[in-house]
Amino acid sequence: MRTKYLNYLPFSGVVGTILFTTTSIISGLLKPGYKPIHHFVSELGATNSSTEFLMNYLGFIPSGFLFCLFGLSIFIMAAKNLSSKIGSLLIMVFGLGIIMAGIFSCDAGCPPNGSMESTIHDLVSVITLISVIMGIILLGFTIKAICTFQSISIYLTSTGFISIILLVVMVQSSESRYLTGLWQRLLLASIFIWIIIVGPRIYKDYHKHQNYVK
Repeated sequence: MRTKYLNYLPFSGVVGTILFTTTSIISGLLKPGYKPIHHFVSELGATNSSTEFLMNYLGFIPSGFLFCLFGLSIFIMAAKNLSSKIGSLLIMVFGLGIIMAGIFSCDAGCPPNGSMESTIHDLVSVITLISVIMGIILLGFTIKAICTFQSISIYLTSTGFISIILLVVMVQSSESRYLTGLWQRLLLASIFIWIIIVGPRIYKDYHKHQNYVK
């Protein structure tokens, strides 16, 4: 029975994506004056924000836990060599980082120089995004050899590099805060779409292999 439930771990990333996206949209609609194309997602969970509890405890923390499980599923079901194992661990770091970002909120407006808690949030956010991008790149070059991924091999190997470009553009716009929220959301979308595509395929390949063994 335990093994049966473990088979569904790859879908935790899909659920995490839906949860994070839904919570951020609802929080954005509830927060007065919030503009998604200019403001960071983290501002929804900022200290003393009207949407602090909603975004952090129903968005960041639970979705981060689900992304950790997604990374674990890759490690268990699809990691065949050292590169793919490191890649899956980096996906788990991504999930852990999202949890930490929910625990350590940024100050109102997420300023570059804030309180200690806000500084921790900023540092964790940088590590989180770099980790998931590097994880996607490593996995893109390794899991494409699995038969269920061969048809999307170009997508797997290009997503990470597209994410790097979006990250650089987002960082460059962070001082002016002009369209920063848009670039961040496009970056998150590139990551989340990758998760949504990869998760079910990992399940399919692993389930097919298990039936073959039986």
